[in-house]
Amino acid sequence: MAFILSVGLTLDMVLEFPAFLGDYAVPTELSNFFCLIPSVALVVCLERRMPSVERSAVRRLDARDITLASGFAVLVTAVAIAMSPLGAEALWTAARNNLLFCGLALGAWPLLGHRATLLPAFWMIHSMFLGGRSRNDPYPWVIVTERAHVVHAAAGAAAVYLAGVLSLICFAPRTDR
Repeated sequence: MAFILSVGLTLDMVLEFPAFLGDYAVPTELSNFFCLIPSVALVVCLERRMPSVERSAVRRLDARDITLASGFAVLVTAVAIAMSPLGAEALWTAARNNLLFCGLALGAWPLLGHRATLLPAFWMIHSMFLGGRSRNDPYPWVIVTERAHVVHAAAGAAAVYLAGVLSLICFAPRTDR
């Protein structure tokens, strides 16, 4: 709810940060920062486990856990898309970035644990400060600062999300870190 409310309140507010390595600064919507909220909430929920049961290998990561973790990101994205008549471009971008950040967090969680929230935050920071190829044209791998209608950004966010879910399925830990 905090994600949707904060994105809704900051529609079309654009910040321009200096480019440290690229040729041009990349304008970034303020709502992109709030896309980190669901990925942080997702990692916090994944960290609330039962170590004694998992250490005994009785409880395995099953379909319900995966459905809850992946369904959370999809639900938040669907709610953002449903609110798109309020500010179409910003909410579609927020929905795409939510999938990207949740995919990064899910993919990093088996390795980093509670520190997995750092990966989406670092991705956001590097997306802003590495600059773009020209004015309002970020590099294709940046994804976060692309406009809502850019196809490769949506495809990239979906691919990262699916890779994160696959990482959760294959590499989720059953013991304490």
